[in-house]
Amino acid sequence: MRTVQITNHKMNGEVYKLRKQVINILYQAKDFEIKLPRINVRIGTATKKHKNVLGVGGNKSIWITEKAINKGYEYLLHVVLHELCHAVYDLDHNEKCKLMRSVLDKPCGITEAWKIFKKYSMKGGK
Repeated sequence: MRTVQITNHKMNGEVYKLRKQVINILYQAKDFEIKLPRINVRIGTATKKHKNVLGVGGNKSIWITEKAINKGYEYLLHVVLHELCHAVYDLDHNEKCKLMRSVLDKPCGITEAWKIFKKYSMKGGK
């Protein structure tokens, strides 16, 4: 499983801990009664051509950069939910939506991010 925007890290103890932070967000979706299919999760580093990328999502797979994880929970939550919208609901970027904008200047608040994501999950995407 690869993408041109992110180079996958090889799995080891440290990468497993980073990946677990992402997977915990997937489990939190269950607390909000959001059903998700099995999602492939990879952790990596943005490539030189795509140095500002924090995550990529598509085809029930998400890639999250170590940089996104290290920015803190609010950033990580925003990036993970954004990429899940691509991976699960096949959503495009939407500059009018705080969660689905193509550029992340400031993350949504935690409550707002879940509220927007839940709305998309209830619609099944588009």
